[in-house]
Amino acid sequence: MNVEILSTGTELLRGKNVDTNAAWLSRQLARAGLEVLHHQTVDDHFGRLVDAFKLAASRSDLVLLTGGLGPTEDDYTRTAAEEAFHRPLEYRPELWKRIEERFRKSATRMAAINKRQAYVPKGATVLPNPNGTAPGFLLREGGVVFVAMPGPPNEMQPMFRDHVLPKIRATADFSVWDGFSYGLPEATVDEIVLGIVGTRASYGLTVRSGRVNISIRTEGARRKQVLDDLSRRVRAALGPCFMDGELNEVVARKLIETKTTVAVAESCTGGLISHRLTEVAGISEVLLEAVVTYSNASKAARLGIDPALIEEHGAVSEAVARAMALGVARTSGASIGVAVTGVAGPGGGSERKPVGLCYMAVGDRVESKVFSGDRSNIKERAAGYALNMLRLRLIGAEGYAGKTGQAAAGKAVGVRPRR
Repeated sequence: MNVEILSTGTELLRGKNVDTNAAWLSRQLARAGLEVLHHQTVDDHFGRLVDAFKLAASRSDLVLLTGGLGPTEDDYTRTAAEEAFHRPLEYRPELWKRIEERFRKSATRMAAINKRQAYVPKGATVLPNPNGTAPGFLLREGGVVFVAMPGPPNEMQPMFRDHVLPKIRATADFSVWDGFSYGLPEATVDEIVLGIVGTRASYGLTVRSGRVNISIRTEGARRKQVLDDLSRRVRAALGPCFMDGELNEVVARKLIETKTTVAVAESCTGGLISHRLTEVAGISEVLLEAVVTYSNASKAARLGIDPALIEEHGAVSEAVARAMALGVARTSGASIGVAVTGVAGPGGGSERKPVGLCYMAVGDRVESKVFSGDRSNIKERAAGYALNMLRLRLIGAEGYAGKTGQAAAGKAVGVRPRR
């Protein structure tokens, strides 16, 4: 199936907004075993949007469009679909009732132009939108399935998950498994997966901030049995490096499951670790405290670190990272303390302590890494590394975080070189 994503909005082309919808949809489709072959971004121009519809329909089997379903003059998705596919717009009274009811409940004044959102192309299936006033729609034109969804992510994502993805999966003749690896380079993970999958299935890897996403796809009558066998073997081969979800979710679930309390002290990451943990519902049961001790004075006053220790070793050091983790655990009463200190750049580095050098501590264990990239990337990698150290401690594999590369992988599984 050829899949295309069509994003609308002048603000996307001007760089005022980042098109997070396309990235999110691509990830969801990849997990469902579908590859996006084309991605168009079109401004709020009726003629160019009509042309984009026609081009997409000429080369793709499934077209997912986001944006342009609002009530204003420059929201052209409905009328462009009408023009491109010769589908007159039809008024749906039930949609208008829902829109009116939403405005009543929110005690918001409704403009007359909102009634435009009660029109959809003839023959289209309406996709409900409980989070906004713009319903989506799905229509079939020849062999092409065209799906229009609103632009705001909080409206688009539930619509896709609840109403679009189930329709895609219902017609699928394949099975897909997704897993995550953290702590091994992409090339190492590739050798492991290839050695197991061989020619029995297809697979793909993507990398982000030290995490490798693995997707295995099988086809045929025995696709589910084959996939179960391959996924089981990949999990076993990756050992402690395997995760069955996003890193912050895995860590939070394990903390809650084991009733392990945690406190976090951050310097260069500026609260990123605690932010990622608090993205997970229920974390309040175990996360006792999170502090950003950016200055040396704060490290001493808040965490009880001896200023002489900082003077001797420097704020970016193994000794201070360990003292931060132990200090935040002691002052908060948490079972485990997590800390990060480092040089996020772009300035502040030296030959002895270059930009990107970070010390991550979980309890009294400290590991150091020199991360590459800009300031944001260094912060992201350091926070992820610390969370992974915490994950490994929680599963009883403490110390595995630093064992990356061929040696670690070869010890876990008899890896053969890729030919």
